[in-house]
Amino acid sequence: MTTLPALEAYRLLAPEYDATPNALIALEERMLRPLLPNLEGCTFIDVGTGTGRWAKYAASKGALAIGIDFCEEMLRAGKRSGVLGDACRLPFADECADVVMCAFTLGYAPSCFSELRRITRVGGTVAVADVHPGALERGWKRSFRHSNGQIEIAHHHYTIRELQTAGLALSFLAEPTLGPPEKVIFEEAGCPERFEEAARCPAIFVALFRRTPA
Repeated sequence: MTTLPALEAYRLLAPEYDATPNALIALEERMLRPLLPNLEGCTFIDVGTGTGRWAKYAASKGALAIGIDFCEEMLRAGKRSGVLGDACRLPFADECADVVMCAFTLGYAPSCFSELRRITRVGGTVAVADVHPGALERGWKRSFRHSNGQIEIAHHHYTIRELQTAGLALSFLAEPTLGPPEKVIFEEAGCPERFEEAARCPAIFVALFRRTPA
């Protein structure tokens, strides 16, 4: 398995990213979509948008949706306009968004959490999802299959507790395991024997925070 810095890895993975089923993303969407507030008329910023799946979803629900990512190749692969930028130095005004999404990005930029808070209006929502830190401690990898082999993406370790910060109140936390819908993805990938072991512990976490006055 080859380990690459995040930007280099996603540049390589971009052309095939949306064509490769991902059980963790499937679980995240299954858990998170029903939890989001009404997006009609909201300003929705998707930080670490990648190919823009959450920005596209928000736009389909009537939001003014903006995606930002550090990888130009991922933005192009999504065939949707987005902002090229750094999650730790977001080019947005203070308190400009009603809902801020950050999915599978904190592991590459954990210090961006304060920026998510900064751009969210008081009373607004910050939605976060990522690989569960406990799964990574048990040996899980941030990795993807690629035509050239398995690629592991270099990342930073953090804990869910470390996300607690002034100005953001935790309103919901789930730590789900993989379920029957994700089992199908394992079977289609030709590795059904790996599902039982993978489903024994939380695979991801999903958290909602409410922006409070600082």
